[in-house]
Amino acid sequence: MKSYETYIFDLDGTITDTTAVWLTIFSDALLHFGITPPANTILAKHTHDFAEMFKFGLAEKDLLAYREIAHVLANERLPQASLHVGAYDALVSLRESGKQLAIFSTMGRVSFDPVMRDRNLYPLVHVAVAGDDVPYRKPHPAGILKALKDLKIPQERYSQAVYVGDKDTDIQAAKSAGIASILYYPSSHHVMYDLEELQKHKPTHIITDWQELLLENC
Repeated sequence: MKSYETYIFDLDGTITDTTAVWLTIFSDALLHFGITPPANTILAKHTHDFAEMFKFGLAEKDLLAYREIAHVLANERLPQASLHVGAYDALVSLRESGKQLAIFSTMGRVSFDPVMRDRNLYPLVHVAVAGDDVPYRKPHPAGILKALKDLKIPQERYSQAVYVGDKDTDIQAAKSAGIASILYYPSSHHVMYDLEELQKHKPTHIITDWQELLLENC
């Protein structure tokens, strides 16, 4: 894999292992409305749009309340998620090798800050951008562009920058920002994301393990 000068990382699902956490959030929010959630293998295919919960019996009139409950649960539970194996050590190695590092996540500060603080991530990165620091969500590139600006990366060096994420919107945001993308697709994501569908967005690279980031860097 090509070595880059600047690495910007997604947080939820990329640095933190949140697949199982999100499934409990969607399940428990359904239970709040008296709906028995389906098996995780089925639910996982319907977690990319809250409106998908209509298929399991959620009334349209309850969609807003469902979203609010899910967001409350997310703010409570996401900060408790463990890091993906190898993530912390890889960030340390990249930082020590002189790379410019940033984290941009659509998570709001209320859940972003506890993760960054409690997992000791702030000392590892030069810039940290939360979802409510910018006016648009991914796939809009606003967050990535802010990270690049805060890192003082000139546009002529964008070819040496890459965004690492786990979803289609991450790939799209990187492309819109004019930088390369790395799709992180560990085995734990197989239940929630289809690799063939993700590949349609043409990520620059695909990795399944954090150590793959270090092959050309350290």
